[in-house]
Amino acid sequence: MDDSRHPTEPPIPPAPPTATAHPATVRGVTGGPRLGMALADERSFRAWMWVGTAVFAVLLFSVAVPIAATLYDVHLLAAFATGLAIAGAVPLAIRFPWVAAGLATAGILAFALLSAGSEGAPWPWPVTTIIAEFALLIVLGLMRMTWVGLLGVWLAGVIVTTPFAFVDLGATANQITAAAVTVIAVPIALLITQRRQIGAELFRERAHSASEQQRRVLVEERNRIARELHDVVAHGLSIIHVQATSAPYRVEGLNDGARAEFAEIAASARSAMTEMRQLLGVLRSTDAAAETAPQPGLDELPALAASVERAGVPVTLELGAHLPESGLAATSAYRIVQEALSNVVRHAPGAPTRVSVEVLAGDLVVSVENEPAADAAGPEAKGGGHGLVGIGERAALLGGRAEYGAVPGGGYRVLATLPLATDGGTV
Repeated sequence: MDDSRHPTEPPIPPAPPTATAHPATVRGVTGGPRLGMALADERSFRAWMWVGTAVFAVLLFSVAVPIAATLYDVHLLAAFATGLAIAGAVPLAIRFPWVAAGLATAGILAFALLSAGSEGAPWPWPVTTIIAEFALLIVLGLMRMTWVGLLGVWLAGVIVTTPFAFVDLGATANQITAAAVTVIAVPIALLITQRRQIGAELFRERAHSASEQQRRVLVEERNRIARELHDVVAHGLSIIHVQATSAPYRVEGLNDGARAEFAEIAASARSAMTEMRQLLGVLRSTDAAAETAPQPGLDELPALAASVERAGVPVTLELGAHLPESGLAATSAYRIVQEALSNVVRHAPGAPTRVSVEVLAGDLVVSVENEPAADAAGPEAKGGGHGLVGIGERAALLGGRAEYGAVPGGGYRVLATLPLATDGGTV
Protein backbone atom coordinates (compact mmCIF):
# COMPACT_ATOMS: atom_id res chain seq x y z
CA MET A 1 0.00 0.00 0.00
CA ASP A 2 2.92 2.31 0.72
CA ASP A 3 5.29 1.35 -2.07
CA SER A 4 4.94 4.60 -4.00
CA ARG A 5 2.95 7.80 -3.85
CA HIS A 6 3.06 9.37 -7.27
CA PRO A 7 1.05 12.58 -7.00
CA THR A 8 -0.91 11.96 -10.18
CA GLU A 9 -1.52 8.21 -10.10
CA PRO A 10 -1.63 6.57 -6.67
CA PRO A 11 -1.17 2.83 -7.08
CA ILE A 12 -3.62 0.08 -6.28
CA PRO A 13 -1.60 -2.47 -4.29
CA PRO A 14 -2.00 -6.21 -4.76
CA ALA A 15 -3.61 -8.36 -2.10
CA PRO A 16 -1.31 -10.15 0.36
CA PRO A 17 -0.54 -13.58 -1.14
CA THR A 18 -1.37 -15.42 2.07
CA ALA A 19 -4.94 -14.15 2.39
CA THR A 20 -7.34 -17.07 2.66
CA ALA A 21 -10.33 -15.99 4.71
CA HIS A 22 -13.59 -14.37 3.75
CA PRO A 23 -13.34 -10.58 4.12
CA ALA A 24 -16.36 -10.30 6.35
CA THR A 25 -15.01 -12.84 8.81
CA VAL A 26 -11.51 -11.52 9.34
CA ARG A 27 -12.11 -9.32 12.40
CA GLY A 28 -9.59 -10.69 14.91
CA VAL A 29 -6.39 -12.60 15.26
CA THR A 30 -7.37 -15.53 17.43
CA GLY A 31 -8.63 -17.94 14.79
CA GLY A 32 -12.05 -17.89 16.37
CA PRO A 33 -14.07 -18.93 13.28
CA ARG A 34 -11.85 -21.94 12.76
CA LEU A 35 -12.11 -22.98 16.39
CA GLY A 36 -15.87 -22.56 16.38
CA MET A 37 -16.13 -24.64 13.24
CA ALA A 38 -14.09 -27.43 14.82
CA LEU A 39 -16.27 -27.45 17.93
CA ALA A 40 -19.41 -27.52 15.79
CA ASP A 41 -18.03 -30.43 13.75
CA GLU A 42 -17.21 -32.37 16.93
CA ARG A 43 -20.70 -31.79 18.34
CA SER A 44 -22.25 -32.81 15.04
CA PHE A 45 -20.11 -35.96 14.93
CA ARG A 46 -21.12 -36.96 18.45
CA ALA A 47 -24.77 -36.25 17.71
CA TRP A 48 -24.70 -38.54 14.68
CA MET A 49 -22.87 -41.15 16.74
CA TRP A 50 -25.62 -41.05 19.36
CA VAL A 51 -28.31 -41.40 16.70
CA GLY A 52 -26.53 -44.18 14.81
CA THR A 53 -25.62 -46.26 17.84
CA ALA A 54 -29.07 -45.81 19.36
CA VAL A 55 -30.75 -47.10 16.20
CA PHE A 56 -28.24 -49.95 16.05
CA ALA A 57 -28.88 -50.84 19.71
CA VAL A 58 -32.67 -50.87 19.25
CA LEU A 59 -32.45 -53.11 16.19
CA LEU A 60 -29.95 -55.43 17.84
CA PHE A 61 -32.02 -55.61 21.03
CA SER A 62 -35.21 -56.39 19.09
CA VAL A 63 -33.46 -59.31 17.38
CA ALA A 64 -31.39 -60.58 20.32
CA VAL A 65 -34.27 -60.96 22.80
CA PRO A 66 -36.44 -63.29 20.65
CA ILE A 67 -33.39 -65.34 19.69
CA ALA A 68 -32.32 -65.71 23.33
CA ALA A 69 -35.82 -66.66 24.46
CA THR A 70 -36.58 -69.15 21.69
CA LEU A 71 -33.33 -70.67 20.44
CA TYR A 72 -31.43 -70.59 23.76
CA ASP A 73 -34.36 -71.19 26.19
CA VAL A 74 -33.44 -68.16 28.29
CA HIS A 75 -36.18 -66.74 30.50
CA LEU A 76 -37.81 -63.75 28.90
CA LEU A 77 -36.80 -61.33 31.67
CA ALA A 78 -33.23 -62.64 31.57
CA ALA A 79 -33.24 -62.30 27.78
CA PHE A 80 -34.34 -58.70 28.16
CA ALA A 81 -31.64 -58.01 30.76
CA THR A 82 -28.75 -59.57 28.83
CA GLY A 83 -29.93 -58.09 25.54
CA LEU A 84 -30.16 -54.65 27.09
CA ALA A 85 -26.68 -54.98 28.63
CA ILE A 86 -25.01 -56.12 25.40
CA ALA A 87 -26.86 -53.83 22.96
CA GLY A 88 -27.04 -50.84 25.32
CA ALA A 89 -23.27 -50.87 25.83
CA VAL A 90 -22.75 -49.65 22.24
CA PRO A 91 -24.32 -46.16 22.61
CA LEU A 92 -23.17 -45.99 26.23
CA ALA A 93 -19.55 -46.24 25.00
CA ILE A 94 -19.80 -42.73 23.54
CA ARG A 95 -20.03 -41.14 26.98
CA PHE A 96 -18.73 -43.83 29.36
CA PRO A 97 -16.40 -46.17 27.45
CA TRP A 98 -15.11 -48.21 30.40
CA VAL A 99 -18.56 -48.58 31.92
CA ALA A 100 -19.84 -49.78 28.55
CA ALA A 101 -16.98 -52.27 28.25
CA GLY A 102 -17.72 -53.70 31.70
CA LEU A 103 -21.45 -53.86 31.02
CA ALA A 104 -20.95 -55.69 27.73
CA THR A 105 -18.53 -58.18 29.33
CA ALA A 106 -20.98 -58.87 32.15
CA GLY A 107 -23.81 -59.34 29.64
CA ILE A 108 -21.74 -61.79 27.57
CA LEU A 109 -20.86 -63.85 30.66
CA ALA A 110 -24.44 -63.81 31.98
CA PHE A 111 -25.85 -64.96 28.65
CA ALA A 112 -23.32 -67.79 28.39
CA LEU A 113 -24.31 -69.02 31.86
CA LEU A 114 -28.06 -68.65 31.29
CA SER A 115 -28.01 -70.35 27.89
CA ALA A 116 -25.80 -73.29 28.89
CA GLY A 117 -27.22 -76.59 27.73
CA SER A 118 -29.11 -75.17 24.77
CA GLU A 119 -28.84 -77.18 21.59
CA GLY A 120 -29.05 -76.36 17.90
CA ALA A 121 -27.63 -72.81 18.16
CA PRO A 122 -24.13 -71.30 18.36
CA TRP A 123 -22.95 -71.13 21.97
CA PRO A 124 -21.59 -69.36 24.05
CA TRP A 125 -21.40 -66.55 21.44
CA PRO A 126 -24.63 -66.03 19.48
CA VAL A 127 -24.40 -64.06 16.26
CA THR A 128 -26.02 -61.02 17.87
CA THR A 129 -23.36 -60.95 20.61
CA ILE A 130 -20.54 -61.18 18.07
CA ILE A 131 -22.04 -58.25 16.13
CA ALA A 132 -22.48 -56.23 19.33
CA GLU A 133 -18.87 -56.82 20.44
CA PHE A 134 -17.60 -55.86 16.98
CA ALA A 135 -19.63 -52.65 17.00
CA LEU A 136 -18.54 -51.84 20.56
CA LEU A 137 -14.86 -52.00 19.62
CA ILE A 138 -15.46 -49.75 16.59
CA VAL A 139 -17.28 -47.17 18.71
CA LEU A 140 -14.51 -47.24 21.31
CA GLY A 141 -12.04 -46.58 18.51
CA LEU A 142 -14.07 -43.63 17.29
CA MET A 143 -13.99 -42.30 20.84
CA ARG A 144 -10.16 -42.48 20.69
CA MET A 145 -9.58 -45.25 23.19
CA THR A 146 -5.93 -46.35 23.32
CA TRP A 147 -4.79 -49.61 21.77
CA VAL A 148 -4.18 -51.04 25.25
CA GLY A 149 -7.79 -50.32 26.17
CA LEU A 150 -9.13 -51.82 22.95
CA LEU A 151 -7.13 -55.00 23.40
CA GLY A 152 -8.25 -55.14 27.02
CA VAL A 153 -11.93 -54.90 26.04
CA TRP A 154 -11.48 -57.61 23.40
CA LEU A 155 -9.60 -59.92 25.74
CA ALA A 156 -12.19 -59.44 28.50
CA GLY A 157 -14.98 -60.53 26.20
CA VAL A 158 -13.05 -63.57 24.98
CA ILE A 159 -11.62 -64.66 28.33
CA VAL A 160 -14.93 -64.69 30.24
CA THR A 161 -16.31 -67.27 27.78
CA THR A 162 -13.11 -69.33 27.40
CA PRO A 163 -14.08 -71.97 30.03
CA PHE A 164 -17.26 -72.72 28.09
CA ALA A 165 -15.21 -73.56 25.00
CA PHE A 166 -14.12 -76.86 26.59
CA VAL A 167 -17.65 -78.19 26.89
CA ASP A 168 -17.74 -79.65 23.38
CA LEU A 169 -16.31 -79.23 19.92
CA GLY A 170 -19.12 -76.93 18.82
CA ALA A 171 -18.48 -74.52 21.69
CA THR A 172 -14.75 -74.50 20.84
CA ALA A 173 -15.46 -73.68 17.19
CA ASN A 174 -17.87 -70.97 18.24
CA GLN A 175 -15.30 -69.46 20.60
CA ILE A 176 -12.63 -69.43 17.88
CA THR A 177 -15.04 -67.89 15.38
CA ALA A 178 -16.10 -65.18 17.83
CA ALA A 179 -12.48 -64.38 18.74
CA ALA A 180 -11.45 -64.23 15.07
CA VAL A 181 -14.34 -62.02 14.00
CA THR A 182 -14.10 -59.58 16.89
CA VAL A 183 -10.32 -59.31 16.72
CA ILE A 184 -10.73 -57.86 13.22
CA ALA A 185 -12.42 -54.89 14.87
CA VAL A 186 -9.30 -54.14 16.95
CA PRO A 187 -7.00 -53.00 14.09
CA ILE A 188 -9.92 -51.23 12.46
CA ALA A 189 -10.63 -49.38 15.70
CA LEU A 190 -6.90 -48.62 16.12
CA LEU A 191 -6.72 -47.15 12.62
CA ILE A 192 -9.79 -45.05 13.32
CA THR A 193 -8.34 -43.84 16.61
CA GLN A 194 -5.01 -42.95 15.01
CA ARG A 195 -6.72 -41.18 12.13
CA ARG A 196 -8.83 -39.06 14.47
CA GLN A 197 -5.83 -38.20 16.64
CA ILE A 198 -3.77 -37.19 13.62
CA GLY A 199 -6.68 -35.16 12.29
CA ALA A 200 -7.04 -33.37 15.62
CA GLU A 201 -3.31 -32.60 15.72
CA LEU A 202 -3.35 -31.30 12.15
CA PHE A 203 -6.30 -29.07 12.90
CA ARG A 204 -4.61 -27.64 15.99
CA GLU A 205 -1.45 -26.94 14.00
CA ARG A 206 -3.40 -25.31 11.19
CA ALA A 207 -5.40 -23.21 13.63
CA HIS A 208 -2.18 -22.15 15.37
CA SER A 209 -0.52 -21.28 12.05
CA ALA A 210 -3.54 -19.29 10.93
CA SER A 211 -3.61 -17.44 14.25
CA GLU A 212 0.10 -16.62 14.01
CA GLN A 213 -0.33 -15.45 10.43
CA GLN A 214 -3.17 -13.15 11.46
CA ARG A 215 -1.07 -11.78 14.30
CA ARG A 216 1.82 -11.06 11.96
CA VAL A 217 -0.47 -9.33 9.49
CA LEU A 218 -2.01 -7.23 12.25
CA VAL A 219 1.39 -6.23 13.67
CA GLU A 220 2.71 -5.32 10.22
CA GLU A 221 -0.39 -3.25 9.49
CA ARG A 222 -0.11 -1.44 12.82
CA ASN A 223 3.55 -0.71 12.17
CA ARG A 224 2.72 0.69 8.75
CA ILE A 225 -0.01 2.86 10.22
CA ALA A 226 2.38 4.02 12.93
CA ARG A 227 4.90 5.09 10.29
CA GLU A 228 2.25 7.05 8.44
CA LEU A 229 1.03 8.71 11.63
CA HIS A 230 4.65 9.56 12.43
CA ASP A 231 4.94 11.47 9.16
CA VAL A 232 1.78 13.45 9.85
CA VAL A 233 2.58 14.24 13.50
CA ALA A 234 6.23 14.99 12.75
CA HIS A 235 5.14 17.52 10.14
CA GLY A 236 3.04 19.33 12.73
CA LEU A 237 5.81 19.21 15.33
CA SER A 238 8.27 20.58 12.80
CA ILE A 239 6.01 23.56 12.16
CA ILE A 240 5.66 24.15 15.92
CA HIS A 241 9.42 23.97 16.35
CA VAL A 242 10.12 26.39 13.53
CA GLN A 243 7.47 28.87 14.68
CA ALA A 244 8.61 28.71 18.31
CA THR A 245 12.27 29.14 17.32
CA SER A 246 11.64 32.07 14.97
CA ALA A 247 9.06 33.82 17.16
CA PRO A 248 11.62 35.97 19.07
CA TYR A 249 12.91 37.27 15.74
CA ARG A 250 9.52 37.78 14.12
CA VAL A 251 7.65 39.32 17.03
CA GLU A 252 8.94 42.59 18.43
CA GLY A 253 8.82 43.60 22.08
CA LEU A 254 8.89 40.13 23.65
CA ASN A 255 10.01 40.09 27.26
CA ASP A 256 12.45 37.56 28.64
CA GLY A 257 9.68 35.36 30.03
CA ALA A 258 7.99 35.02 26.62
CA ARG A 259 11.31 34.28 24.94
CA ALA A 260 12.02 31.57 27.51
CA GLU A 261 8.59 30.09 26.98
CA PHE A 262 9.04 29.95 23.21
CA ALA A 263 12.43 28.31 23.76
CA GLU A 264 10.80 25.68 25.97
CA ILE A 265 8.13 25.03 23.32
CA ALA A 266 10.82 24.58 20.65
CA ALA A 267 12.81 22.26 22.92
CA SER A 268 9.72 20.19 23.70
CA ALA A 269 8.87 19.87 20.01
CA ARG A 270 12.45 18.91 19.20
CA SER A 271 12.50 16.32 21.99
CA ALA A 272 9.16 14.87 20.85
CA MET A 273 10.42 14.51 17.27
CA THR A 274 13.56 12.76 18.50
CA GLU A 275 11.52 10.30 20.57
CA MET A 276 9.19 9.64 17.65
CA ARG A 277 12.13 8.90 15.36
CA GLN A 278 13.49 6.46 17.95
CA LEU A 279 10.11 4.77 18.24
CA LEU A 280 9.81 4.57 14.47
CA GLY A 281 13.24 2.94 14.32
CA VAL A 282 11.96 0.21 16.64
CA LEU A 283 8.80 -0.34 14.61
CA ARG A 284 10.49 -0.29 11.21
CA SER A 285 11.73 -3.68 10.06
CA THR A 286 15.34 -3.99 8.91
CA ASP A 287 14.32 -4.51 5.29
CA ALA A 288 11.72 -1.71 5.19
CA ALA A 289 12.53 0.98 2.68
CA ALA A 290 12.69 4.54 3.89
CA GLU A 291 9.55 6.53 3.14
CA THR A 292 10.45 10.06 2.18
CA ALA A 293 7.39 11.07 0.15
CA PRO A 294 4.68 13.08 1.93
CA GLN A 295 1.59 11.27 3.10
CA PRO A 296 -1.39 11.56 0.75
CA GLY A 297 -4.52 13.51 1.62
CA LEU A 298 -8.09 13.84 0.47
CA ASP A 299 -7.11 16.18 -2.35
CA GLU A 300 -5.50 13.19 -4.10
CA LEU A 301 -8.71 11.14 -4.17
CA PRO A 302 -9.67 12.32 -7.70
CA ALA A 303 -6.35 11.00 -9.03
CA LEU A 304 -6.92 7.73 -7.16
CA ALA A 305 -10.42 7.40 -8.62
CA ALA A 306 -9.07 8.10 -12.12
CA SER A 307 -6.45 5.35 -11.79
CA VAL A 308 -9.14 2.87 -10.69
CA GLU A 309 -11.33 3.82 -13.64
CA ARG A 310 -8.43 3.08 -15.96
CA ALA A 311 -8.42 -0.40 -14.39
CA GLY A 312 -12.01 -0.89 -15.60
CA VAL A 313 -14.01 0.06 -12.49
CA PRO A 314 -16.40 3.03 -12.91
CA VAL A 315 -16.04 5.27 -9.84
CA THR A 316 -18.40 8.03 -8.71
CA LEU A 317 -16.56 10.32 -6.27
CA GLU A 318 -18.56 12.60 -3.95
CA LEU A 319 -16.57 14.95 -1.71
CA GLY A 320 -18.37 17.04 0.87
CA ALA A 321 -17.61 20.55 1.96
CA HIS A 322 -15.11 21.61 4.65
CA LEU A 323 -12.95 18.49 4.31
CA PRO A 324 -9.59 18.60 6.11
CA GLU A 325 -6.66 19.13 3.79
CA SER A 326 -4.23 17.18 5.96
CA GLY A 327 -3.94 15.43 9.30
CA LEU A 328 -4.38 11.95 10.69
CA ALA A 329 -8.02 11.59 9.70
CA ALA A 330 -7.38 12.77 6.13
CA THR A 331 -4.47 10.35 5.65
CA SER A 332 -6.41 7.46 7.14
CA ALA A 333 -9.44 8.28 4.98
CA TYR A 334 -7.30 8.23 1.85
CA ARG A 335 -5.81 4.86 2.80
CA ILE A 336 -9.24 3.42 3.58
CA VAL A 337 -10.59 4.49 0.18
CA GLN A 338 -7.45 3.15 -1.50
CA GLU A 339 -7.77 -0.27 0.14
CA ALA A 340 -11.53 -0.48 -0.47
CA LEU A 341 -11.08 0.35 -4.17
CA SER A 342 -8.29 -2.21 -4.36
CA ASN A 343 -10.73 -4.83 -3.07
CA VAL A 344 -13.26 -3.83 -5.71
CA VAL A 345 -10.66 -4.20 -8.46
CA ARG A 346 -9.67 -7.64 -7.16
CA HIS A 347 -13.00 -9.09 -6.09
CA ALA A 348 -15.62 -7.27 -8.20
CA PRO A 349 -13.93 -6.16 -11.44
CA GLY A 350 -16.04 -3.82 -13.49
CA ALA A 351 -18.59 -3.16 -10.72
CA PRO A 352 -19.77 0.49 -10.54
CA THR A 353 -18.53 1.96 -7.27
CA ARG A 354 -19.58 5.03 -5.30
CA VAL A 355 -17.08 6.78 -3.00
CA SER A 356 -18.36 9.35 -0.55
CA VAL A 357 -16.32 11.43 1.91
CA GLU A 358 -18.02 14.05 4.07
CA VAL A 359 -17.94 15.68 7.48
CA LEU A 360 -20.87 14.84 9.76
CA ALA A 361 -21.15 15.93 13.40
CA GLY A 362 -17.42 16.40 13.82
CA ASP A 363 -16.54 13.07 12.18
CA LEU A 364 -15.05 12.29 8.80
CA VAL A 365 -17.35 9.68 7.26
CA VAL A 366 -15.96 7.52 4.46
CA SER A 367 -18.20 5.22 2.42
CA VAL A 368 -17.17 2.95 -0.45
CA GLU A 369 -19.96 0.85 -1.94
CA ASN A 370 -19.83 -1.25 -5.10
CA GLU A 371 -22.58 -2.94 -7.04
CA PRO A 372 -22.45 -6.65 -7.91
CA ALA A 373 -19.74 -7.51 -10.41
CA ALA A 374 -20.76 -8.29 -13.96
CA ASP A 375 -19.31 -11.81 -13.69
CA ALA A 376 -20.94 -12.35 -10.25
CA ALA A 377 -17.53 -12.98 -8.70
CA GLY A 378 -17.91 -11.13 -5.41
CA PRO A 379 -15.58 -10.98 -2.41
CA GLU A 380 -16.78 -14.33 -1.14
CA ALA A 381 -15.52 -16.04 -4.28
CA LYS A 382 -11.92 -14.92 -4.05
CA GLY A 383 -10.94 -14.55 -0.43
CA GLY A 384 -8.91 -11.67 0.96
CA GLY A 385 -9.38 -9.91 4.25
CA HIS A 386 -6.02 -8.51 5.39
CA GLY A 387 -6.81 -5.14 3.85
CA LEU A 388 -10.01 -5.00 5.84
CA VAL A 389 -8.03 -5.70 8.99
CA GLY A 390 -5.98 -2.61 8.16
CA ILE A 391 -9.12 -0.54 7.61
CA GLY A 392 -10.44 -1.55 11.01
CA GLU A 393 -7.08 -0.81 12.65
CA ARG A 394 -6.81 2.65 11.08
CA ALA A 395 -10.26 3.59 12.32
CA ALA A 396 -9.66 2.14 15.79
CA LEU A 397 -6.34 3.94 16.27
CA LEU A 398 -8.12 7.26 15.71
CA GLY A 399 -10.94 6.35 18.08
CA GLY A 400 -13.35 5.69 15.22
CA ARG A 401 -14.97 2.57 13.85
CA ALA A 402 -15.22 0.67 10.57
CA GLU A 403 -17.96 -1.59 9.27
CA TYR A 404 -17.92 -3.74 6.15
CA GLY A 405 -19.98 -6.48 4.60
CA ALA A 406 -22.36 -7.44 1.82
CA VAL A 407 -25.36 -5.23 1.14
CA PRO A 408 -28.89 -6.38 0.23
CA GLY A 409 -29.22 -7.03 -3.45
CA GLY A 410 -25.55 -7.79 -3.92
CA GLY A 411 -22.42 -5.72 -3.75
CA TYR A 412 -20.21 -4.74 -0.85
CA ARG A 413 -19.84 -1.70 1.38
CA VAL A 414 -17.09 -0.29 3.56
CA LEU A 415 -18.12 2.43 6.00
CA ALA A 416 -15.64 4.17 8.31
CA THR A 417 -16.13 7.00 10.80
CA LEU A 418 -13.02 8.94 11.83
CA PRO A 419 -13.17 11.61 14.58
CA LEU A 420 -11.72 14.91 13.41
CA ALA A 421 -10.93 15.78 17.04
CA THR A 422 -7.88 13.56 16.68
CA ASP A 423 -6.29 16.08 14.34
CA GLY A 424 -7.01 19.03 16.54
CA GLY A 425 -5.75 17.32 19.64
CA THR A 426 -2.54 15.89 18.22
CA VAL A 427 -1.09 18.19 15.60
